[in-house]
Amino acid sequence: MAEARAARVIVLRAAAGFGKTTLMQQYAAHCVAQHHAVAWLRLDAGDNDLERLLAHLEAGLAPLRGKRGASAETGGSGPRLAHALLERVASASQPFAIVLDDLETLHGAPALDFLQQLIAALPQCGTLVAGSRATPEIGLGRLRARGQLLEITPAALRFSLQETTELLRGRCGLPLRDPDIDTLHRGTEGWATAIYLAALSLQQRSDHAAFVASFSGTHLELGEFLAEDILARQSDACRAFLLDTSVLGQLSAPLCDALTGRGDARQMLDHLERANLLLFPLDAERNWYRYHRLFASFLQHRLAAQAPGRAPQLHLAAARWYLANGYPVPAVDHLLQAGHHDEALAAIASESGTLLATGRVRLLLRWFDQVAPAALAQQPALALTRAWALLLNRRHGEAMAAVEPFLAQAADADTGLAVEAQTLHCVVLAMADRVHACRDAATPHLHRLAPDDSFQYCILANSLAYALLCTHRYDEARSVLSRAMQRAPRPLPMRGITDSLEGVIDLVQGRLGNALARFRAASGGSWGDWSAPPGEVTGGKPSSDICWAQALYEHDAVDQAARLLADALPYSKGNGPPDALIACHVLSARVALLRGDRGQWLQRLAELEQLGQQADAARALCSAWLERARVATLEGRLEAAAQAVRAAQLYGAWEAGDAAGHANDIERPSVARCRLAIAQGEFAQALDLVEPAIDTAIAHQRYWRLIRLRLLRAAALDGLGQRDAALQDVTDALRLASHEGFVRSFLDEGQHVSALLRHWAAAHLQQAAALGVAAPFVTGVLARLQQAPVAGTQANAPGAEPAAASAGSADPLTARELEVLHMLSAGYRNRVIAQKLFVSELTVKSHLRRIHAKLGAQSRTEAVALARARGLIA
Repeated sequence: MAEARAARVIVLRAAAGFGKTTLMQQYAAHCVAQHHAVAWLRLDAGDNDLERLLAHLEAGLAPLRGKRGASAETGGSGPRLAHALLERVASASQPFAIVLDDLETLHGAPALDFLQQLIAALPQCGTLVAGSRATPEIGLGRLRARGQLLEITPAALRFSLQETTELLRGRCGLPLRDPDIDTLHRGTEGWATAIYLAALSLQQRSDHAAFVASFSGTHLELGEFLAEDILARQSDACRAFLLDTSVLGQLSAPLCDALTGRGDARQMLDHLERANLLLFPLDAERNWYRYHRLFASFLQHRLAAQAPGRAPQLHLAAARWYLANGYPVPAVDHLLQAGHHDEALAAIASESGTLLATGRVRLLLRWFDQVAPAALAQQPALALTRAWALLLNRRHGEAMAAVEPFLAQAADADTGLAVEAQTLHCVVLAMADRVHACRDAATPHLHRLAPDDSFQYCILANSLAYALLCTHRYDEARSVLSRAMQRAPRPLPMRGITDSLEGVIDLVQGRLGNALARFRAASGGSWGDWSAPPGEVTGGKPSSDICWAQALYEHDAVDQAARLLADALPYSKGNGPPDALIACHVLSARVALLRGDRGQWLQRLAELEQLGQQADAARALCSAWLERARVATLEGRLEAAAQAVRAAQLYGAWEAGDAAGHANDIERPSVARCRLAIAQGEFAQALDLVEPAIDTAIAHQRYWRLIRLRLLRAAALDGLGQRDAALQDVTDALRLASHEGFVRSFLDEGQHVSALLRHWAAAHLQQAAALGVAAPFVTGVLARLQQAPVAGTQANAPGAEPAAASAGSADPLTARELEVLHMLSAGYRNRVIAQKLFVSELTVKSHLRRIHAKLGAQSRTEAVALARARGLIA
């Protein structure tokens, strides 16, 4: 309001339905509440007659008093009445506002000239407020230069996400989930009328999520509004321009001229922008524009209805223009939509190398998914490029199927395609956790690659180094990485993975300080500055950041780790390798639990499980259950912990070969069983589990893992009454951890280990140096234990439920609801559940609503996660 008081003129300009009139009504009500006079005029085309306009203004301005308390004499017509009105306005002594709605209807020169005179006559206490769909011709440039203008644009009138939520839930009473509200807000771009019309339809429907996902400009009520209130008001030439250019994601004058063949695109774009016809500039120079998403979909639908064969022709014309002007990426999109797949493949072929090297694999796969299989089959090189895109989007089975024909046909060939197919095969093996097979295949194949093929060499070298790391051949892994770093140019994303794998070797071998330094260098030395679009990058910085976050978390730099994880999470979900997927989700869950956010802990683990199912990644599924088991054990919910351990073991065959990636270097089924046995008082059983694991860790130089194993053995020995032997294991763990800063190895193992550390400090802290232990590390960890509860304990997880919570709930699940929940956890959709239970889908939806209410869940995934956490389902 302060800006409004300082301005002489306030102009609200936006397309229909952005809430201009509503805001002006609120402004007028505010003025009345302040005892200010308000003259409200809703203009129409008849007000272009100056005498009619003056008559309306005279009636509206009647309450104004002059400086001496008397109204200026009015009456008569034409110039005399205009002069009297201007004098009355200029002499007003009390605050007032003149509010003009639908100002775009005024286009006559006499009427517009008078408004400019009226503005010039406004005293300090007067304000003119105008709402207009188009930019009014009332000398805005002069007013702007004098600081007398307040402009309220479409951007300012858009609903925020919070306002959208308040409208949908508060005023309309719709029980929409946060993700659905967010989807609707993004799709409508905060356009008030679109949100309101969607809300009206949602009140008549039960499938809210499906409606929101499909909401577009073709929606009946919104389409009628756009047709009647916007499109029908335009000239024939303008309508034709709008329909033709609706096929464009971005518009420029030369491109539009190429489509329409008219040559007036610059003038038309200027007109559309001035008229606020849902056209938004994309750059400060106003060379490129776009339509509102809903308006574009409405126009495309109208174009298809009025001229069924026109859209492909327009797409082809756009593609030709893009290719001629050096923009192959948008050209491909238009060629595909025009149905010219052969030309599209030619353009893809020219760009595929660059797109692969820069990590834009999701774009490639989106293109390939639109290409007719017959057209792709004619171009083997592009079929192999598609296989790369499938691999880097974590569609491992499809990638293996795509590469098998090449391997079968050219097993002994040394052609470029045969070599590339073998490279891809090795990488697929690594991504699918078949590390022994990858190592055996990639070792000889690395020497077959051409010296100038940096992309193939680096991705194969990284895969081989990863396989060597997993199989404990660290020196060979470092040698491979060293050669790869000499071949890889810095801008290549794979270089980041090469750098970070060196850090992973340091981490698993217990050199945390070296690892932190390497990860920092690999990530560019700043916290979470990754800004590429989600899914558009394969490796490089996000992958390095996840490794860095692992090391930072272990060092108890939780806030820094959290920032890196938050930025890398979209990448890990989209196309990160198994270790990135697992580490990012498990660590994000732990950080959330440390901060008391149990809901997000559940959500991250549910996401990990879901992504593991989609990718058929057993280790990811196992990892979700291992984290649930760890927390349940530390919280004393031993029955739920036992169920989680059993579930983890179902997916834990990978542990037998001890060749898994670094994300599972610590958390493994055997460790979870050992931890649970200690909590259950089965100390001898825990010893039987941990002692061979310690021998294996020493043999394989896995000293990071050894720290945790020695602490678990210490807890088991202490439980058996062997305190001295237990403290010796604590000494050995501290000797490994204290000089490198492995803090969370002690903080994350619960009260038993915390008590042992206190006993050790009481008995041995004075002799720490002689024992090879850094005393400041011990005192620091003890201080941390006093500052905050151990992660995963009931005290640190305010949302945690005791083991028997499900049985003693005030509103427990019925037998039928549990049956539905079990089917939900198996991945069945509503229709299948209904068929199996011999009920209607509507009944299934009713059961789901009650399940969500009883569990406090917001989605199907969260309901399953909550039920598992409470031990309701396995």
